[in-house]
Amino acid sequence: MKRIYYSILCVIVILSVLLTGCWDRNEINDYAFWIGTSLDLSEDGQLEKSAQIAVPSGISSSRGGGGGSEVRANIVVTASGASIVDSMQQIQDKLPRRIFLGHRRSIFIGEKMARKGILDIMDQFTRNTDTRMRTDIFVVNNGKGKELLDINSPFEQFSTIVAVNQDRFCRLGDTALRDVLLDVGRDGIRPSMPMVDIAPKNKQEKHQIIEVRSVAIFNKELRMVGEVSGRESLELFWVKGVLKNLYMTEETGQGSVSLYESNLKKTVRTEIKDNKLKAHVKLMGTGRLLENNTNIDLSVTTERIRLERELNKMKAKQVEETIKKLQSQYGQDVFGFGEEIHREHPYYWKGIRTKWDQLFPTLEVSVEVKLKIQSTGDIGKRVPGIGDRK
Repeated sequence: MKRIYYSILCVIVILSVLLTGCWDRNEINDYAFWIGTSLDLSEDGQLEKSAQIAVPSGISSSRGGGGGSEVRANIVVTASGASIVDSMQQIQDKLPRRIFLGHRRSIFIGEKMARKGILDIMDQFTRNTDTRMRTDIFVVNNGKGKELLDINSPFEQFSTIVAVNQDRFCRLGDTALRDVLLDVGRDGIRPSMPMVDIAPKNKQEKHQIIEVRSVAIFNKELRMVGEVSGRESLELFWVKGVLKNLYMTEETGQGSVSLYESNLKKTVRTEIKDNKLKAHVKLMGTGRLLENNTNIDLSVTTERIRLERELNKMKAKQVEETIKKLQSQYGQDVFGFGEEIHREHPYYWKGIRTKWDQLFPTLEVSVEVKLKIQSTGDIGKRVPGIGDRK
């Protein structure tokens, strides 16, 4: 019995020795953390890839906050090549550490590259197991992606993180690499991406401020064919179902009214009538009054309901005009109406799926808006001015 006990004890001791230690270790100091990527078209037509790499010494200096150090928390390394992998190897050759893509937050595509087409370069993103599918992706308006990486923002140590946060707060939704790849793989929707603008409005903003105010429209081959901006870009994402909140100011004829609408939702119903395709869009939301430059007393229920009806009618007309504009100018279904037809009429969809780009401009779309004002503030009418007093 003792012999068996000692034998088992010896086996446990031997196994414990073998299990200790690291056979294949990679220290954190061996890695160069790749935070952001830009893809551009060089003057000779090659792929130009840039990487924003974290600099540990710069991060520690900025956190210390003393001595007025000018050390940046990142560097930008650029290489040109025939493919993504080729340029990545060239970037690796310039770094004393092994590149690590697990912390990459953003990918920026220059507009020139986007208009040429990015279908080929997307292949590497799907095959590289280090790529995060939640990485945000943008098109740089009238510029190169590398210019975005070079921005030295006063808010964050990495301009790539600034773009991610700003995309979230500007209400255009955060479009990830995963979303684009999913849209490319479906027949009833075409990809779209937020666009960042780095053109400064004044000298103080130069190389510091990023704006996200437009949406790039792509076709099935992932070639950029156009863009929408401002109100139209918000309406596009609302119909698509990714817009969560909205600031809106409308002129009523008696003055302007500003609202903050949240809990935005959408439903789409499709039908085939007289051999014609039709889509009925219903947009909903609830919100509060922020500014009332009319003499309407919104604390009175009948007045509030009347204003809601008027605003809903105006907004429905605006959204219909935006949809018609994209149908006539670009002919790309970035809203996903084709996917709704696919779900509701699968047998009919089989016969038209390959012709959807030709059929989408002929789709009849009607829009109904149901925005409700839940809060009007502490007063009903606006604050009376001198001219309003008797």
